[in-house]
Amino acid sequence: MSVVITYINPAGLTGPTPPTAAQMASANNLVAAVSATADGDTTAVITHNWGLSAAQLANYHPFVIISKLTANLAAANLSAWAVAWTDGNTVTLTKATTGSSGAAGNQIVVILLKPHSIIDNP
Repeated sequence: MSVVITYINPAGLTGPTPPTAAQMASANNLVAAVSATADGDTTAVITHNWGLSAAQLANYHPFVIISKLTANLAAANLSAWAVAWTDGNTVTLTKATTGSSGAAGNQIVVILLKPHSIIDNP
């Protein structure tokens, strides 16, 4: 059992294979669907490959938006997904092991926004 990540965007990216640095060089966002296949599946590492600096990570970049999917709202609510800014190329999501928090198909969509000087770019 495991957490399944399906990369959706940028254009041309579909499936479980993370984007390369070359694919993400001109991309401003990354979208991925996340589903836990069992209650005990607790970790999802999402690769963005933007090569962010320590200063950017300290300022919580990339911006992370977690959207719960209505189709599996009960499981998404039980999962209580949380974010850690792991390194310059990944973010790590963790979830609770609450009963019925897994095995529910896509629970959330995660949107990562690349830092930009117009917003905040240390």
